[in-house]
Amino acid sequence: MQTASCNCGKLSLSVSGEPIRVSVCHCHACQKRTGSAFGVQARYALNQVAFNGESHHYQRVGDEGAVITFQFCPNCGGNLWFTMDLMPDVVAIPLGNFADDDVSKQQLAAPTVSVYQERCHDWVKLEGIEEVYD
Repeated sequence: MQTASCNCGKLSLSVSGEPIRVSVCHCHACQKRTGSAFGVQARYALNQVAFNGESHHYQRVGDEGAVITFQFCPNCGGNLWFTMDLMPDVVAIPLGNFADDDVSKQQLAAPTVSVYQERCHDWVKLEGIEEVYD
């Protein structure tokens, strides 16, 4: 069992088992959401995830028309997970939310999927990517 939490720790979740997939997204929305060059998230089946604490949400419509709901901590604003209406039984958790002194880097699965590759910054070089979507 692994635990993910927001910055202040008032919102957390625990996951059991392995993720469905771990992916990197280079879309502009993920760049803005993370404040970085891309987002990295692990997808889990809803029944693998236990939530703890109060969250608020923000929704947006993705490029393909799906409604994406971002759950965040009302205290520190950290985005802890998101869901898509097209996949209601799947929870996507930004990988950095698992960051903790007790979590070794070997415990977190590496991304094997890259989406919005055409928006990838030229200086980003990732290893182990098996599927690429533009």
